[in-house]
Amino acid sequence: MGKLKDGIIGFAVGDALGVPAEFKSREELNRYPITDMKADGTYNMPAGTWSDDTSMTIATLHSIIETGTIDTNDMADKFLKWFRNAEYTATNKTFDIGRTTLQALAKYELKLENASNCGGSNEYDNGNGSLMRIFYIK
Repeated sequence: MGKLKDGIIGFAVGDALGVPAEFKSREELNRYPITDMKADGTYNMPAGTWSDDTSMTIATLHSIIETGTIDTNDMADKFLKWFRNAEYTATNKTFDIGRTTLQALAKYELKLENASNCGGSNEYDNGNGSLMRIFYIK
């Protein structure tokens, strides 16, 4: 469990370092590199604030620990708690939800589909958020 905990903390720290850099050009970041925790950025968040990626990682882990399995409906319920109630956030404020995630959660919330069937099938529905939530522990 120690390596997993270390990985999650590292993920959250890296995410918090990245929040102020979101949507900035390479040129701007070369001129003003991010070398420590900074406030503001696109979403005007306090220094050390993690994004939706860490919030959804925590929600995913909470679901797995609580259910003892991969239960996509339980995960979607927790994602909705993050989106609607700011659970799993650093600041009690939800910000930055991707279009694909928003559409999938809307389908699930309206009970149009089981959570495992709510994702899109278009080539542009392949966001990188789920890749950010993969840990390999040896």
